[in-house]
Amino acid sequence: MNWFRFGNPDSLFLLWAVLPLIILLLIYGLRMKRKAMLLFQVNVNPTHLKRQLLQAILLFVSFMFVAIAIALPQWGAAPETVDESLDVMFALDISTSMLATDGNSLRRLTRAKNVMFTLMKQLEGDRIGLLYFAEASVPVCPLTTDVGYLKETLSAMTPDSLVHRGTNIANAIEIATDRLILDQLDMSTLDSDISGQKVLVLFSDGEDHGENAEAAAEIAHKKGIHIYCIGVGSLERSVPIPLIVASEGYKRDVSGQLVLTALDEKILQDIAKAGKGKYYHATTGVGQLAKDLARLEKQKYSVRKKGKLHNRFQWFVGIALLLILGEMLLEILMKVRFD
Repeated sequence: MNWFRFGNPDSLFLLWAVLPLIILLLIYGLRMKRKAMLLFQVNVNPTHLKRQLLQAILLFVSFMFVAIAIALPQWGAAPETVDESLDVMFALDISTSMLATDGNSLRRLTRAKNVMFTLMKQLEGDRIGLLYFAEASVPVCPLTTDVGYLKETLSAMTPDSLVHRGTNIANAIEIATDRLILDQLDMSTLDSDISGQKVLVLFSDGEDHGENAEAAAEIAHKKGIHIYCIGVGSLERSVPIPLIVASEGYKRDVSGQLVLTALDEKILQDIAKAGKGKYYHATTGVGQLAKDLARLEKQKYSVRKKGKLHNRFQWFVGIALLLILGEMLLEILMKVRFD
């Protein structure tokens, strides 16, 4: 219940710790008054007793409102509104082949991150998540509209962080699909019949040491996920993989031979086709990808705007004062009547 809270909830102990004592004191006081009155008269006026009971109830309820006021009740959040958002999961290949430079000074990892930064600007207002994958896949950021946090998280991924070998794209698709569905369930949908679109964007050089990536893409699409692939690397020739410290040379296999890597567009194209999306190259297709994503139907959500909760103890203090005034007024009226 995010529209109401107590600013000083510890004070609520007054309600359960002190109220029973007050009830006992009021009951004791009423009985002592009745006994005192019987000392001077044979019969006690029932109206007088009812008036005393009503006064006791008024005092009791006024204390309850004072106790609630001390606990600082707060409310004031904005009402629910309808919002629209496209859910997009970025999956970044962080295998060691992404260290390759393809004949220039820019690593594939850096090129992929630059494309992701550009897309974040294009998708402002939509919910974006982030996942890293190599042999295994790790979700690092749930769906969020906080682009600043996403950029900080992505910037923290540097070549020094890459210690992963092998690439399992099928596993990345499976984990990303699960996260897209789970993160969507965390939101309150306006209408269960309006599912909107969910998107997975893979950034990779296409080298895949796993199996069944296309089958995983088909299953993801059946669950409402569209898969788009961004190819990072050069098609012209295979290139060696620089080590994290460039001065130490290039990656070699157990026999001492250079390990070469090249962009495999075909596998990325096949994955995109199975996922009912499209394939783009990192250097030419970013603008078109943003346009294609803009055409997708967005998820409609029923959300509560962020609003500051305000202290409302004044209402409870005011009601308590009115009850006390009512008790005093009863006392005055009874004195006037009997005088």
